[in-house]
Amino acid sequence: MTGPVSTTPHVRPSLTAIMAGAALLALSACGAAGPGAQTPLEPVRPVIGAPPEPAVAAVEMTDRAYTPAHLAGRERDLLRVGLLLPFGARSEAARSEASQILRAAELSLFEQGADNVLLLPKDTRGTAEGGRDAAEAALADGADLIIGPLFSAAAEAAGEAARAARKPLIAFSTDLAIAGDGLYLLSFPPQEEVRRVTEHVLDQGATRFAVVAPDTAYGRVARDAYAQTITARLGSDPLPEISTVTIPPPDGAPEDAEPRRIERSFRTGLVASEFYEGGVDSMTQAARRLARLGVERLDPREAARMSGANWTPTPGSAFQVVLLPEGGDRLRMLGPVLVFENIDPLLVKFIGTGLWRDNALVREPALAHGWFAGPEPEARARFESVFQSMYGERPSRLAGLGYDAVALAAMMAREPGGDPRSLLERPSGFDGVDGLFRFRPDGTIERALAVYTIQGGQFRVISPAPEQFEDAPPPQIMDPAGPS
Repeated sequence: MTGPVSTTPHVRPSLTAIMAGAALLALSACGAAGPGAQTPLEPVRPVIGAPPEPAVAAVEMTDRAYTPAHLAGRERDLLRVGLLLPFGARSEAARSEASQILRAAELSLFEQGADNVLLLPKDTRGTAEGGRDAAEAALADGADLIIGPLFSAAAEAAGEAARAARKPLIAFSTDLAIAGDGLYLLSFPPQEEVRRVTEHVLDQGATRFAVVAPDTAYGRVARDAYAQTITARLGSDPLPEISTVTIPPPDGAPEDAEPRRIERSFRTGLVASEFYEGGVDSMTQAARRLARLGVERLDPREAARMSGANWTPTPGSAFQVVLLPEGGDRLRMLGPVLVFENIDPLLVKFIGTGLWRDNALVREPALAHGWFAGPEPEARARFESVFQSMYGERPSRLAGLGYDAVALAAMMAREPGGDPRSLLERPSGFDGVDGLFRFRPDGTIERALAVYTIQGGQFRVISPAPEQFEDAPPPQIMDPAGPS
């Protein structure tokens, strides 16, 4: 069979140009520049809030998604899939991401051997209006399923068009408010990461929690997920705890002076939520307010014997765990600020989100032995290897979402006549590029995540991701060829 070709203009050579006879059907895309290389498992900040500004000039869409000549007569067998991405956004980063997701989608289509899936790439321009226009264009071309958009506003607008046409849509946004009624979110929501790492510290016996977060949509979402997870385990009004507190001898006391031990009552549950705006000054004020609750100070001799690797909840602190939903340079500022305010990571466990998965953070002493949740690296290794061999660069974090979304489309094509929602909402879930995931009936995503620690200048798994969901059979394998 002669393989179909891509008519995507100005995009670096697609898989069809690299592998003769590949069964790729990618039509009607617009140009996008390629991104630079990224390290594996580099986290991407969830897309919450305003999208990029619209492009100065809209990208002209000259092609329409007609049935290719060599597929004439197979129109009834085709599954048409709209792929809505910000090819013409003002933001270069958004355009680069669109290019990478498109390439991953083509790679997935080839590996699935899905010669009856027709991709219909459309430009959203990174705006709500563009998202609606792109969805309507894809639906006019006969789309049975829509993949994308990337940004929340565009996804919400596209979802309205898809719902009106009674077609499912798989968006890459993390805005849970837009999910449901046929709109599914294939993304990395911070709620899932916060829930997983918080459950892990609860399993270690922690009962007193605090959060220091940026006063942003991301920070508020992380804090709310944290509170919900704690309440689910400890209850909405947990009882206080009586603990014995050790008070070291004062400065200048004899070397043989014994510490004093007293009993104190401590609140349990989420005892403090501190937010900051701006830089280090605001962070310092938030940390100082938290420290006023009471922190246990280590005797230097005792500190020398301790290690964050063997942490257990300390009885003498008003809070035993602090969530820091921050990343990059700002996290490198925030960690030392807490230590300066006598919030000691040997006693108080610092935990975070997938934003911590950043190689620039592994040498920060304040974050040593901190915990965070994320996908296991082995689940992504094969995809990265194949993508790099095809395109000469590592895929972005979000590129894997494009691969998984098209793999889901290929599964739908292999089950013609089935109910798309029933397939997408299978309780067993799917084994994707970033491990096990499934869609809840409300359209949100549940991911099986590992818990990592930062130790010895590297990330180490301390709690593996589950291989299947507790209430379901083993997941569906989406790659028919299996691992190679």
